[in-house]
Amino acid sequence: MDINSFIAEIKARADLRDVVHHEELPSREPAYAETFLPLMPEVKEALADLGIKGLFTHQAQGIDLVRQGRNVVVMTPTASGKSLIYNVPVAEAILDDPEARAMYIFPLKGLEQDQLGAFRELTARLPFEAEAGAPEKGKRKAFKPGISEIYDGDTSAYRRKRMREEPPRVVLTNPDMIHLAINPFHAKWERFLSNLRYVIVDEIHAYRGVFGSHVANVLRRLRRVAKLYGSDPVFIASSATIANPKELAEGLIGKDFVAVTESGAPSGRRHFLFLNPASGGSPYTIATRLLASSVRAGFKTIAFTKARKVTELMHSRILEGCPDISPVVSSYRAGFLPEERRDIEKRLFKGELSGVISTSALELGVDIGGLDVCILVGYPGTVSSTWQRSGRVGRSDATRSSSWSPSGRARPALHAEPSGLLQALIRVGCTGPFQQAHSKIASHLGGIGAVSEERRPCL
Repeated sequence: MDINSFIAEIKARADLRDVVHHEELPSREPAYAETFLPLMPEVKEALADLGIKGLFTHQAQGIDLVRQGRNVVVMTPTASGKSLIYNVPVAEAILDDPEARAMYIFPLKGLEQDQLGAFRELTARLPFEAEAGAPEKGKRKAFKPGISEIYDGDTSAYRRKRMREEPPRVVLTNPDMIHLAINPFHAKWERFLSNLRYVIVDEIHAYRGVFGSHVANVLRRLRRVAKLYGSDPVFIASSATIANPKELAEGLIGKDFVAVTESGAPSGRRHFLFLNPASGGSPYTIATRLLASSVRAGFKTIAFTKARKVTELMHSRILEGCPDISPVVSSYRAGFLPEERRDIEKRLFKGELSGVISTSALELGVDIGGLDVCILVGYPGTVSSTWQRSGRVGRSDATRSSSWSPSGRARPALHAEPSGLLQALIRVGCTGPFQQAHSKIASHLGGIGAVSEERRPCL
């Protein structure tokens, strides 16, 4: 069954007759370009081996700007290849200078794991020493940091110590770990910080409100300790869901940025359907029916909920009422152990799972393979989250993608004018709460003499 037949079937069903709006977004053809200076032969050959024969226009533009030493913020749609804009310059830098270092900052541990795998896929095809691998079962092996390693709360104390002693060329971490374990103990990171060439801040739309103000101060302190050891890294930021990336990046990091916003990546047709449950109807019941129907029709499906309780409620209904599909449907939330989350991600990527019910834990750009249908169980709370979640589908075959948005009585205005949301998806900004909160904190700290002319609190 193709997606159009599935949509027609859903619209005709008596138990799912609450479709109030259906809109189709057109496809877009790819646009390619070359960098001003050619890529290193080793890097170009590695990319070709990965199936990347050419660069999209936004990738070439971004790489050129980074090579010029400009701070760059990239705002293009999900699955448009933004990671190449920072992976290529980093790979070229560490090929050219073995002492060069880079730091990748992600808001979620799942993103760290995902990007570690992607970067190692690239470096495995470059003339580097082999990455550190896991020891054989039943044997213990001394850990030696490889080219790229994760440094976060799941990293053992032993591995952290070894990484400080022999810093990898690329460290993948998160803002909390920088605040707790890198900035305060910068003397132990002298070799890494003195050679820091690039800092990548991914998914910057996540850093808003008071949390964004905290991260802004953490990044300013990181800049100061890097300067203490003689380095002034280039910052590369990226996001897929905001209309004012330059303004946000400059407010977050405190440096001038150049924005790359015109995407050259292809995009297939997408369908947006809005369902408004009838009086007394439950959006969770409707969403569970949609999920079951979609999986049975052969579509890989993800359902996003607003709470862990709802995630487990929907999963329990699938387990109890749909035994035919229960083995290929799983829940996913932050409360799972790291090993459990990695296992679910791998099973999704390999196609062993056909459906997953998740909280916001899978909202950001973790690569979980090609998905066809996304079900938003209620309005996510912000337009940026709506676009981010709906962008999880159609990554490998976008012409089959479809997004659903069942919601209850909490957002009647949304369903009164659903096309307004689709227009807002293109215009959404992400500055007000961050700037207001940051201004208040800076003002307070300024009262005790802790703010410079650039409003950089000395934490």
